[in-house]
Amino acid sequence: MIPETINEILKDDLAALVAGGVPEGRTIEYKRELPGNSDSDKKEFLADASSFANTSGGDLIFGVEEDRGVPTRVVGVQAADLDLEIRRIDSILSSGLSPRIRYAVKTVPVDDGRVLVIRVERSWSGPHRVVFQGHDKFYARNSAGKYPLDVNELRAAFTLSATVTEKIRAFRTDRIIALANNQTPLQFVDAPKVILHCMPLESFAGQPSFDVLPFKQDPIRLQPMGTSRWDVRLNLDGVLAYGTHQPAFTYTQLYRSGIIEVVHGNLLAHKYEDRLVIPSVSFEEKVFSYLPRCFRLLREVGASAPVALALTLTQTKGLTMGLDSFFSDSGYPIDSDSIVFPESLVEDLSIPVGRILKPIFDLLWNACGLEGSLNFDREGNWVNRTR
Repeated sequence: MIPETINEILKDDLAALVAGGVPEGRTIEYKRELPGNSDSDKKEFLADASSFANTSGGDLIFGVEEDRGVPTRVVGVQAADLDLEIRRIDSILSSGLSPRIRYAVKTVPVDDGRVLVIRVERSWSGPHRVVFQGHDKFYARNSAGKYPLDVNELRAAFTLSATVTEKIRAFRTDRIIALANNQTPLQFVDAPKVILHCMPLESFAGQPSFDVLPFKQDPIRLQPMGTSRWDVRLNLDGVLAYGTHQPAFTYTQLYRSGIIEVVHGNLLAHKYEDRLVIPSVSFEEKVFSYLPRCFRLLREVGASAPVALALTLTQTKGLTMGLDSFFSDSGYPIDSDSIVFPESLVEDLSIPVGRILKPIFDLLWNACGLEGSLNFDREGNWVNRTR
């Protein structure tokens, strides 16, 4: 079968599809030619792409002849400028579907030119509709190929999207309540907590179970936030990495479902003179530095975007903001017992994390009566003022 990672697709993989007679179906479709410029060709292409996004995801392979859905020969696509054709396809997909889908494009050299593979990701923010030239239809796929969704299937698709959102918030609420009551997977300090959740939407749309054992066997990949001394153990939920200080002040829980829970209990509140201060520089830098590790962990375990990112702070009432490494302060004490920031939907795990975190950190500074974080520029770049 075709590799799971699109960048690993080779000429031999395409030849194997033909030799094995792998037919079109739920996750694969062959095309001899690239989509044409006629309205009907574009609608057909958009219907194919959206049908993958609305079901399990899959591959559109251009440059392969087929007979009744069975590949017969790899011929390559005929295009004077394939890069220009790819840009044309991007334009069709970006303007012809609502909402937009996520996909990747790969060209594979073959004997007669190049094959173009478009891998469409399964979407958790659908269903996606073809809107080109007022077409206004939804499509899905089964073993026989694409088909238009009927009213009942549409209702189920929209319900699934809403249900995922509800399940994410219910999971997060349950974990916040448990952690606020010190119900942790090991003995943990009783202190204000920084709680970071990375929750793939696919973890709530079905019952995925990822293999977490490699992270027990190779614990360096699961280092908790803010410590260089830690241990790893399996538990009922998955695998837990925790600081070895007793009681522990940091842990990272990787759930079998792909969810990551990061908790730190020695970062949010520092005693300074007669105040409890949020050390803004070290607090924001640690979260900023650790989030890419979480994204890398998601990729390694096999979970994919989109991911709901959520930051929560507990026992925050009375904390003031330390503006720099010397804890100079301004603004007012926080008047809430906890701060539950809105979830952020991350659709690309390669996005610079500062773009995600700066709006969240700005809200925390707002809670202290201040306009926004001084540790980032407007584009979300860490400015490192104190070094």
